[in-house]
Amino acid sequence: MNGIRPTVGIEFDDKYTNAKNKLLDFIKALDELDDIQKAKLAQEFITSYSMANSFEQFVSYMKNGGIK
Repeated sequence: MNGIRPTVGIEFDDKYTNAKNKLLDFIKALDELDDIQKAKLAQEFITSYSMANSFEQFVSYMKNGGIK
C-alpha cells in the first residue's frame, strides 16, 4: 500500500494508537493493585496534581508581574 489508510470519520494515526494502547495498559495495571495500593496511588496523584496546579498558578502570577 502507498501509505493511505482507510478511515471512518477520525484519523487513527500511530500517535493515537500508541496513546490508546498505553491507556489500556495503565487501566489493566490499576486493576492489578490491591485496595491499599490504589488508595496510596490516589493520594500520590492528588498531591502531585495539587503541587502542579499551585506551580502553574505561581507562574501565571509571576508572568503578570506579581499582580493579581
